[in-house]
Amino acid sequence: MSSDTVDRKIAVILATDVVGYSKHMETNEKETVQNLKACEQILTKTFKKHKGRLFNTGGDSFLIEFPSAVEAVECAVSFQEQIKKRNTSDNPTIPLEFRIGINTGDVIQDKDNLLGDGVNIAARLESLAQTNGITISKAVYDFIKGKTDFRYNDLGIQKVKKNEFHAYDILLDPSQKRMLKTQYGSNVKLFVVIAAALIMALVGFLMLGLDGQDKKITEFRETSKPVILVTPVKTSGLSEDQQGFARGITESMISTFSRYTGIRVLSSSTSFHVAENNITDEEIREEYGVNFVIRGSMQVMGNNARLNVEVTDLKIGEVVKTEKRDFELSTIFKVQDEISDKVLGSIQTDLGTGEYIKTFMAQLDNIEDFTMSLNWVRAWRSYSPEGYEKSKTILDELNLRYPQGNPFLDVLGSWQISQRIRLNLSEDVEADKKELRSLLEQLTTNYPKYPDAFNARALIGLTRLGATCEEAIADIDHAEKMGGGQETLMIGAGVYNNCGQGKKAISRLKEVLKLVPNDPRWFQTGLLVSFMYQDKLAPEKIYEVVGEKINAEDMDPRILAIYSIFEFKNGNEDKAISYYKRALKNGFRKDRLDFKTDPEYTAKTHEIIDKIDSLASK
Repeated sequence: MSSDTVDRKIAVILATDVVGYSKHMETNEKETVQNLKACEQILTKTFKKHKGRLFNTGGDSFLIEFPSAVEAVECAVSFQEQIKKRNTSDNPTIPLEFRIGINTGDVIQDKDNLLGDGVNIAARLESLAQTNGITISKAVYDFIKGKTDFRYNDLGIQKVKKNEFHAYDILLDPSQKRMLKTQYGSNVKLFVVIAAALIMALVGFLMLGLDGQDKKITEFRETSKPVILVTPVKTSGLSEDQQGFARGITESMISTFSRYTGIRVLSSSTSFHVAENNITDEEIREEYGVNFVIRGSMQVMGNNARLNVEVTDLKIGEVVKTEKRDFELSTIFKVQDEISDKVLGSIQTDLGTGEYIKTFMAQLDNIEDFTMSLNWVRAWRSYSPEGYEKSKTILDELNLRYPQGNPFLDVLGSWQISQRIRLNLSEDVEADKKELRSLLEQLTTNYPKYPDAFNARALIGLTRLGATCEEAIADIDHAEKMGGGQETLMIGAGVYNNCGQGKKAISRLKEVLKLVPNDPRWFQTGLLVSFMYQDKLAPEKIYEVVGEKINAEDMDPRILAIYSIFEFKNGNEDKAISYYKRALKNGFRKDRLDFKTDPEYTAKTHEIIDKIDSLASK
């Protein structure tokens, strides 16, 4: 199967086989085969009842695809119960017992067969399962949690062959509860893992805070790598014997970062030398060439712990990212997974950070300019007059460094002017529009293979310059043909939404979420939910998309506002107010729920928001 014909999709996979089948065949081949056929009939009847499809079999093993994680799990439970009843009531000459593993993930469709890691992990889960047991991945657990009445046993992170995953047992019987050695071993190592994961998320934020394009537009120029210093993690609430945690956590983080080719991490000896000698941030930057300093602290109180991390950008002398996690030691794996999700969303490609950064930085001459571009993003995304002024100052300085011009900076410039118009900061709106139109035309003419230029013209042209939907969609189509990735999908979603094609907008956002399913800014999820809301889909669909992420401190304000509206409509005023206050805290504005293609629906939405605001103000 050639790469250009690969057909991918998300599927729920159930894998099962007979425990000790080879030994049974050696003992009594005929009876074993007869009993397997009887069990296969039970399995077939059961999976068909739950909308399953058998796509591969190998004697005593079966691979079944389901459209729903709930259906797959209910099928597995029913099958195991039927097999148990058969073995105890029917008294077969050779009672057969099964193990079952269930996973959901990306698979490759090859005619009627399915291939890929989504299938492989299901098989690994099956091999990990107990006799008469069912073991599921965390992805499946997240889908079925709260939708079934089954009990679960958290097995933590497991590694079978080359696959590593978070696994759960479904407890059909209390006796099935077990403790497995985790991939990370002792609690000391667990602290190290969670700390390293959290810091990784923050570094990912700093390095990939701007969604860039994946194609070079200029010849790559060798640049220095971002230099990171991890200071020793401070601890409190630990015994003297446990104080070694701090050094262990710090060294583990340094070791973890060192695997990524796109950054340079100073050694642990340097880290501790800096701490012991109270070297200032200014001296760290000047003497060691450090761009970012990462500081962490952990407090332990009995069975509870708190991990705090902050990242300081030494160029501007400001803390640019902070993270805090409270957790019980017994739930450390859950916390770890949440943080790992952020990591995946931030770095976007596993162990591919260096190459991504290399391509991104190809548009700039050095790490200092790269850092400035990230600071521009942080300021611009505040969508405020203060943020506009700060981003303008940064962009003006960057342009002075590239007197011959730079298409990447010109694209940033187009978004800068667009925001000036949007925030009503223009001294002459028509003059700004003329400048904006000229800049975008120049970019798309001079760089016809640069997706971001067409992305910008598509959305800015549609929302600020009076372009038609046909023109904007044509620009998006061109960007897609030129290899535009995540950015093109997101902007394309915005274009289709503004053109009243909500389903196409939703479709593109779903594609984005396949690429970065747990974006730490909740940006993609926020867009998807607002588009779904505008398209008037059933509220429960939105709940399915967001899930427990609604409790995240930095949840997108649009999602919180929509939840507030739902609760208000259901008569839950206290919940509505709570969600609304969180939305305001995270920067919500009423115009973020404007639906240009449906003014009547916009008016109704704003009316409800006003009522909630009035209640919240009392």
